[in-house]
Amino acid sequence: MTKAELTDNLTFVSALQMLARLVQQGLLTADEEKRTRQELERRLRPTLFLS
Repeated sequence: MTKAELTDNLTFVSALQMLARLVQQGLLTADEEKRTRQELERRLRPTLFLS
């Protein structure tokens, strides 16, 4: 795994945790979370699937 891939994976996991907190707090709907996760997957192209 390259340094760039590792960075992307860590950023992706961190963003997923942030999304989960925002949904718990009621600041995002489940639909918004789904769309945001898809956009993150598209942009970061994670090589690890930790969900």
